[in-house]
Amino acid sequence: MEQTNNTRFKRIKRSFFVLIFLVIFCLSYVYGSSNITNQNENNIQKTCVVQKTIPNIIQYDSVYYKDSIKAELISAVSKYINRKAPKSNKFIPKYLVQFGLDHNIDICFMMAQTQIETNFGTMGIGRESSKRSMFGVMKHKYDSYDKAINHYCQVLKKYYLVKGKTEQHLLTKYVTKGGGRYASNPRYEKELTIAYLNIKRSTKINSLQKEYNNL
Repeated sequence: MEQTNNTRFKRIKRSFFVLIFLVIFCLSYVYGSSNITNQNENNIQKTCVVQKTIPNIIQYDSVYYKDSIKAELISAVSKYINRKAPKSNKFIPKYLVQFGLDHNIDICFMMAQTQIETNFGTMGIGRESSKRSMFGVMKHKYDSYDKAINHYCQVLKKYYLVKGKTEQHLLTKYVTKGGGRYASNPRYEKELTIAYLNIKRSTKINSLQKEYNNL
């Protein structure tokens, strides 16, 4: 928690300096323009420069923050997986974060499901020597873990996260829009919820993802 607060303080501090820079930048143009007479064309050009420059600076700042938070997310996911499955493929944290953000799916949910299915690709059909099917999709064999994770996200979006349903709904009843269950285990939702809450409470992954999405 202290580390998270320090990180946020640094971001706020940097935003403050960026804001000061923008204020000084704008005032310098306004002051310069007010002391120049009979130069309307020059003033208009300066105004255009300001209007173009400020959005570019703000956009750059937003991209910088997103990249920073994404790196923090990958680090947090990696630390958790290394505790639970130290022999898992080293690129899995990066793929989980990348496709979770791309598809706007709860990363903690994704992690919980692959944890109870194949322990992050180290058991059963999730192993590299098997199908790399990290989420227990029996019918599919994947050439790489990034393809496995991307396909899983596509399946969720197409068949499960429909008609306003969210990952929280799936924790209660993990079924397709037609009523088909993801797993035959009657305790599946309960086991998934326990893993999900443990990841959410013991890491800053959920809060980081929310911060990323709010930018």
